[in-house]
Amino acid sequence: MKLKHLDYFLSLCKNKSFTKASEELGISQPYLSTHIRELEKELNVQLIIRNHGNNTLTPEGFVLKRRGETIFQEFENALSEINLLVHTGETATIRIGTNLADTDYLIANSLTIFQKRYPSVSLNYSYYSNLEEVLEHNEIDIALGILSDKKSSIKTDLIFSESYVVFTSTQNKLAKLDEVSVHQLKELPLINYSNQLFEKKIIDSWIESTHPELYTNRHYELPSTLSILNLVDQDFGVAFLPFSLADSLPLHLNVSSIEMINGPFRDISIGYSSDYTLSESHKYLLKQLQFIF
Repeated sequence: MKLKHLDYFLSLCKNKSFTKASEELGISQPYLSTHIRELEKELNVQLIIRNHGNNTLTPEGFVLKRRGETIFQEFENALSEINLLVHTGETATIRIGTNLADTDYLIANSLTIFQKRYPSVSLNYSYYSNLEEVLEHNEIDIALGILSDKKSSIKTDLIFSESYVVFTSTQNKLAKLDEVSVHQLKELPLINYSNQLFEKKIIDSWIESTHPELYTNRHYELPSTLSILNLVDQDFGVAFLPFSLADSLPLHLNVSSIEMINGPFRDISIGYSSDYTLSESHKYLLKQLQFIF
């Protein structure tokens, strides 16, 4: 049985007239009549009791009408589900952006858990110094990081706030302390992120607004968290890095973290477009990302 024949039959059931049904379908009346007879011949039953302008169904016709409507409804449901998958990403790629330089250590486990639950969904995790801009322009689906601007087109949820602490080599005399003040750092080289990384702005802003005396310290600027930690490990200087990093340090590093009195801090949020329809996989990933810190 062809779906086209079933479609013609259901139109005839609705209109009860070959003339009206053929007009609705955009075909000639003889053409419609021929296909209905072909359907009856294929099923070896009479489906229609023909009565000029008021055709009625036989018991077999009622069965085919009921089952045929179910078939077409299921077909429509399938199209809707496929359309939802295409537009909301259950079988596509979820693009995650961040402006945090240290999340590589923290996010891996969450992404692994997600992939086990949604193996058909690809993940793209990239760094952007202009995180809010790429989110607003739909270049990413989810933003994880420091989001400062409040825009109606972006929905944000604050998930974590933390202080930066001082990271130092275990060989440094500061490593024995529970906390340090800015005064104790006055003569030490400072190791910071390079200009292309967003978090450098946080440290620079804190120094400029509260402790400009640290500008006279010797500075090293490096492009990644790992390169900073390697330099700290060799006791080239100290670094201001997020507190959460202390629990995920590579084992080969001889590095200690020390609480900073009135140190800088960061607020971490998750953001996504307020116009975006979230799929189940997006919702699950958003929930997972809330607990990586």
